[in-house]
Amino acid sequence: MRWLAVLLGLSLASAAQAEIDVPRDAACLLVVDGAEVIRGTCKFTPIDRDGSFTISGLNGKYFAYVLVGRPGRAEGFWNGTAYAGKAHYPLGDLYREDACWVNDRASVCAW
Repeated sequence: MRWLAVLLGLSLASAAQAEIDVPRDAACLLVVDGAEVIRGTCKFTPIDRDGSFTISGLNGKYFAYVLVGRPGRAEGFWNGTAYAGKAHYPLGDLYREDACWVNDRASVCAW
């Protein structure tokens, strides 16, 4: 019976892990320095159990990362240049506000 409990535990852990890194469609908004960079349907991808995620426009032009450091606080990055493949541009420290992560410079939202 003990092996059955272990096997079931592994199956549940594998199923839960499968949710990470699986993109899904979402309604998104990315505003940087007052400019709307993404608005509308995007790809939302959870990247860690702590709530970290990435959003990317369906056209692949822009994307952003929100990396949660502690509950309600995160650090943001975006690609900054259309179609650039890396998120080298910092958005700064972000705080949670409903479905958004925001600061004076940026808003990263996904619903």
